[in-house]
Amino acid sequence: MLKLKMENKKIKICYILPFYEEGTDTHLFYNYELIKKVAARKEADLFIIIEKCPKLSLGQIKESLGIKSCYAQKFKFPPLRFFELVLKCFKLRSRGYTNFYVHYSYYGAIAGWLVSNFPIFSHCAHIFYWNRGMPWLFKRGWFEEKIFRFVLRHTILVTGPESLAKEYQKRYAVREYRVLSNWVDVERFAPTSPQRKVTLSKAEIFQDFSQRDGARLSNSPAGEYAGLEKSAAEAKPHARIILFVHRLSKRKGADLIPEIAKGFGDDALFLMIGDGPEFENLKLKIENSGLKNIKLLGQVPNKDITWYFHSSSIFLMPSREEGSPHVILEAMASGVPFIASDIGGVREIVPKEFERFLCPSEDVKCFQDKIKTLLANSGLYENTRAQCLNHAQKFDISRGINEFIDLFK
Repeated sequence: MLKLKMENKKIKICYILPFYEEGTDTHLFYNYELIKKVAARKEADLFIIIEKCPKLSLGQIKESLGIKSCYAQKFKFPPLRFFELVLKCFKLRSRGYTNFYVHYSYYGAIAGWLVSNFPIFSHCAHIFYWNRGMPWLFKRGWFEEKIFRFVLRHTILVTGPESLAKEYQKRYAVREYRVLSNWVDVERFAPTSPQRKVTLSKAEIFQDFSQRDGARLSNSPAGEYAGLEKSAAEAKPHARIILFVHRLSKRKGADLIPEIAKGFGDDALFLMIGDGPEFENLKLKIENSGLKNIKLLGQVPNKDITWYFHSSSIFLMPSREEGSPHVILEAMASGVPFIASDIGGVREIVPKEFERFLCPSEDVKCFQDKIKTLLANSGLYENTRAQCLNHAQKFDISRGINEFIDLFK
C-alpha cells in the first residue's frame, strides 16, 4: 500500500524526443544521459515518446535508457505521424500526465498544446518546449517561422542562460520561460576517468576512426575519406592538436577553420570532428589550399568523444551562433583550454578570467593570436587547464537533474 502511494506521488512527465540513436554524435546524447539519471532517481514517472528511431525494439530502448515506459512512433508520413502523436499524448493525458517536455520538435509542442486544451480534462497541462540558440540570426521559410513563433507563445520555453531567455522574450513575445542550465558528466570527461586513463597518439586517432568506426565512415555523408593512414604518418609527433567538435556548418564557424589553420605550420594539427552541410566545401578548400595541418575525421559518437578531448591541447569554437554550448563544458571537464566566439550565453558559462580567450565571431586573426598565446606560455596554459577542471564542477550533470525535476514542481 505504501509503495502504491509513493508511486502516485511521483511527478508524471511525458518526455518527447525527436530522435533516438545510441551512437549519435549530436547534442541529443545529453538527453539520453539526463533521462537515465532522472529515471535512476525514481522521483518522476517518466514516459518517453520517440518520434523517430532506428529499428530497435522497445525492450532495447527501455534497457538502454533505464526506463519502464516508452513509445516509438510507427508512421513515417508526416500527417499520420502527427495524428499518431496527438493520440498518444491524449491517452497519456487521460492517465494523469500533466507535464509534457518537448525537445525541439514542433510536432511534439503542437500535439502537447492541443491535448492541454481539450475541455474534457479538469486539470490543465503544462507544455515545456526546449530551445536554445540564436534562431533570430538565420532565416526560416515563412510557414516554419509562423509555426516557430506560435510554439514559443503557447508553451513554456525552456532555455538558458538568463540573458538568452530575455532575448527570446524580447524577439518572440515569449509569455513564460524557465532557465535550465546545460550540464556535462564531469566524471565521464575527467582526465582521470577510469574510462580514459591514457590519451591517443596521432596515429591511434586516425586508426581509431578508420578501423574501429569504419562502418560508420562508409555509411556517413562524408563517404570514404581517403588517406587517413597517410595523414597519420604525416602528422608531426610534436604537433599540438587543436580540436573542433561540432556540426560542420557556417552557424558553427566550420568554414573558418582552414583560414585559422593558415596561421600555423606543422607545429599544430587542426582536427575537425563532425558532419554537416559544409563537409564537401571544407574538403575541397583543404585540398585546393594544400593545407597539411588540418584533417576532417567525420562523425564520432558522443560516447567516444572523450578520447579526442584528452588527446588535444586546445579546443576551438569559432561559432556564429550558440546558446550555452555543451562542447565548451566538455572541454573544461576534460581539462582542455579553449578559444571560443563571444556570442550567445558563452560568457555566462565560463569563468570571468577566461573572457580573454573569447573572440568576436569571424575574427580569424583573434583566434590565431589567442591560440598562439596559449601554446607559447606553458605557465598560462597549465593554470588555465586547472581552472577549466575546477569550473566544470559547477555544471555537473547532478545540477542538471535537480533543475530538470524542479521544472515540474
